[in-house]
Amino acid sequence: MTRTAEIAGGGIGGLTAGALLARQGWRVRIHEQGDEIREIGAGIYIKNNSLEVLEHLGVMRRIEARGTRLERAQIRFADGRVKQERQLAGPSRVHTFPRQALIEGLRDVALDSGVEILTGSRVTGAAKGQLHTTDGSHPADLIVGADGVHSAVRESLDIGGGFTQLPTLIDRFLIESRAFTAELQTVEHWSGNRRIGVTPAGPAHTYVYMVAPASDAKAARLPLDVADWSRRFPLLRPLFEVLAAAPATQYPYGVVSCPRWAVDNVAILGDAAHGLPPTLGQGAGLTLMNALALATLVRDATDIPAALREWERRVRFISDRTQAWACRYDAFTRQWPTVLDFARPLVVWSFGRFRSLNNRMRIADRGLALAGIHVDTGHSHADRR
Repeated sequence: MTRTAEIAGGGIGGLTAGALLARQGWRVRIHEQGDEIREIGAGIYIKNNSLEVLEHLGVMRRIEARGTRLERAQIRFADGRVKQERQLAGPSRVHTFPRQALIEGLRDVALDSGVEILTGSRVTGAAKGQLHTTDGSHPADLIVGADGVHSAVRESLDIGGGFTQLPTLIDRFLIESRAFTAELQTVEHWSGNRRIGVTPAGPAHTYVYMVAPASDAKAARLPLDVADWSRRFPLLRPLFEVLAAAPATQYPYGVVSCPRWAVDNVAILGDAAHGLPPTLGQGAGLTLMNALALATLVRDATDIPAALREWERRVRFISDRTQAWACRYDAFTRQWPTVLDFARPLVVWSFGRFRSLNNRMRIADRGLALAGIHVDTGHSHADRR
């Protein structure tokens, strides 16, 4: 008998889980409340753990030309001094894309795998083996709540937890220009408690994010205050003049607490389970690897609830540790006292210099091998350097 899966959310988690399950013979239906599958935002960092899953699915073959393979990552201070540099190869490899390129690649793979996608379908919760929508209830062998930080599925399970907004704002821009990103590198510029990331994102686009404490009223202005930002980052004034006329999205950072990822035959996936500040660029990465682990562990399972409990036991520690480090990094950059700015270079240097610290902070980069789950990408790391 064909097993069935009902999935809440047509984002990265829902599409990935849907495609993986459908390839294993499940009949899969995804409920997306929007009128189309689309991504709100600008650019996205795809790190080694993400790349392994996208290669496994064949998504990278479809979208690679729309992105950029980065060679190094730098942190610079406002005067242009480089205070940290990492080479991005092997387990540290990173590609960047416009976010829409990734979501379209996942959508097309899901459809090609036989997934049914219902747009305009709003999920209200899950209980007793059924996913509830405004149009009715849908019984399934497996239910996946991949419906974001304000997950209706998670809230309906009455397990506690929820979303907490953090006092940090991020503005995101995707501009049609590579004038500011001629080199294959991502650069994060620091000045006091403000940060600006500038990264190529495909052959014709540059992704820019700007981060500041929510209490910084001048930093929160949109269109951005060119004069104010230029005082803090004088070398970037030409970029600010372009950004002032560009579309932007602004969001507060946030973190999700989810005491349980599995209840009966319901799995909580992606931001609904472990939403975190984007300081380590691992929101998509954790979602992709947890979706693959989920599909792997239910593949031959006769007891779905037991398989879901084993899934959480095997992989959750990676997400929990990454979430904790992402929050620490946010607190460090937001709360560091101005009077101690002289010491900031030493702290920044230590993040990149000490391998043990870097490995703990970037635990997710190493992928599902940490949980004893093999991912068949069809290539070795050496091939991908």
